[in-house]
Amino acid sequence: MYASRLAELAFEFGFDGWLINIENEVDMKDLPRLHLFVQHLRQCMQSQSPNPLVIWYDAVTEEGRLDWQNCLNEKNRFFFGDSDGLFTNYSWSEYMAESSANVAGERAPEVYMGVDVFGRNTFGGGGWNCNKALKVARKAKVSAALFAPGWVFETNQPPSFEVAQTRWWKTIQDCWPVGRFSPMRLPFFTDFNRGCGARVSVEGNVVSTQPWFNLSCQNMQPILKVTAQPQNSLEVNMSHEAAYGGGSCLRISGSEDTLGLVLLYESYVPVKGNRFHVSHSVLELDNLNICLALHVQMDSSRFLVLLADEEAFIDVPPNLQSCVVKRSEPISESSGMWLVRKHILELGACTITQIHAAVYSHELDVQKLMSLFEDNDNQITSKLSTQENNFLNKVLLGHLRISTEPEHDRDLPKIVFEGCQSEWTQLSETSKSVSLTLRWGLLQSHVSNGNCQWVQYHVYVTKDEDSRGSSSVSRSDPEFLGVAVSQAFVVQDLLVPNSCNTLNFHVQAHCACGLPGVLSPACSVDVSRSTHQDWGSGSDPSQLLLSEHAV
Repeated sequence: MYASRLAELAFEFGFDGWLINIENEVDMKDLPRLHLFVQHLRQCMQSQSPNPLVIWYDAVTEEGRLDWQNCLNEKNRFFFGDSDGLFTNYSWSEYMAESSANVAGERAPEVYMGVDVFGRNTFGGGGWNCNKALKVARKAKVSAALFAPGWVFETNQPPSFEVAQTRWWKTIQDCWPVGRFSPMRLPFFTDFNRGCGARVSVEGNVVSTQPWFNLSCQNMQPILKVTAQPQNSLEVNMSHEAAYGGGSCLRISGSEDTLGLVLLYESYVPVKGNRFHVSHSVLELDNLNICLALHVQMDSSRFLVLLADEEAFIDVPPNLQSCVVKRSEPISESSGMWLVRKHILELGACTITQIHAAVYSHELDVQKLMSLFEDNDNQITSKLSTQENNFLNKVLLGHLRISTEPEHDRDLPKIVFEGCQSEWTQLSETSKSVSLTLRWGLLQSHVSNGNCQWVQYHVYVTKDEDSRGSSSVSRSDPEFLGVAVSQAFVVQDLLVPNSCNTLNFHVQAHCACGLPGVLSPACSVDVSRSTHQDWGSGSDPSQLLLSEHAV
């Protein structure tokens, strides 16, 4: 029962699998059941996902003893056989990495040598020296498991979290190259959401000024490899100062004569149709400009496609075969402070292999840019300073969307609420609070031709209040409550003034392209029926639902 429930949880919430960490003695008579549990969990995961992961932690031995081995050997290899991989303890040596590879044989990449970033009895010392352990593991042709990279934040590494975070992950990236291409299919969307922020934005507009944290909202993070001329300075960081969607964006800073490329994604995206659509949002704060650059392969030829603004100053040499410049459509629009640029590309069947941001100050010299791209091995200047940058010029990149379908060509889902139960608490003579769980379903799957599924649900509430001295009812503007990744949302201790007579909950579905649907009809809760009692025990929840769409 537990194995099947764990598999269902992983499938429902979209994470890869489970790490099984048993750090206590196990009675010999219980060991067969422990083996059976791990095996059955793996089978359940395989039935739910094509690429499941059940990882066994190196603690309990085959004799049931709590005895960390720090490698794969005869004492833990049976649990390795039950699972998809072994996460070793941290006090290993270079010899242990090599011997683990020998014991694992063809499964050597499924041995993860543990590296404690806090440096507690870990090989290499952890901290800024984690790359030493990774280099040894990579040489032995095994994998590695980084434990507690929150070390950067929790130990207040100077000069700031954002700068130190970029520096630390750069040390990891330099010794352990990207293992797989991302993205690999269309549609592709990112708003550089890190799953946290000081505010919430939707399509360039701030819908909440409350700080938040929800890792389920995080989407694909960029590589951020900087390529520039040696005399130029260019820095790139994730930033929470503004957001087109979610709580963060990409900030690119440079000097007045900046020219460079920022590699965002190593991709392998086949485009089968003759046409595809690209849009992105920019916030140009100073004298720094940006345009997207797609590295495209078509048959045996490779070339760069620059997606420039309609009015951008671009110097294109005559007869340049390795670069194509596409101007944005006149339908470029503003969304909040952000400028949204849209391009329609008709290249035929091709494959997008890299996605860059080309950065320049005044006029984009395509010839120099192509030299940077073609000779990047000699031109890389990844500026990761130990202090906050002092560049006067910067530009923000808010989102990137690539799709074979036009943005308006989507079926809108019809959301049907399935009911809710509410619990009320009287706080004072003027206010009360309510807690409830909303559940809903889609009338049909609403999967478009481009496989753009509805993957997120934004939840809002409006409040109806009686107008003073009038029989009319006033309705508040929609208040953003949060995001759900499944078709349910828990509202906890929502403050309701006594003047409010009805709460109206609305759900707005967002598809994998990052585009929102329309607000659903209301699921309404009659506040006048609330009392000091627990409405969730013994009351009929259907009496709280006034909407015709409630079931």
